[in-house]
Amino acid sequence: MSRVAELIDLIAQGKNAEASDVFNSELLSRSYQAIADSKPRVAADYFAPVVDMTDSESTPVSEYPETEEEPNNETD
Repeated sequence: MSRVAELIDLIAQGKNAEASDVFNSELLSRSYQAIADSKPRVAADYFAPVVDMTDSESTPVSEYPETEEEPNNETD
């Protein structure tokens, strides 16, 4: 729930210090919520090139499977 009505009331009463506190706390809480909401999307975008996220029920599959290296037949 937003505290906009409380902020308007404090400004109308001339209580600028209290209004500033309410405004700062509202901005801070909205910022934290926006960050929390964007974390899954940012993580998906970041890992999308290396992880196949098409089927979230199964284990992620790498787009670049590790290939077995051929044994090196160097002799000294």
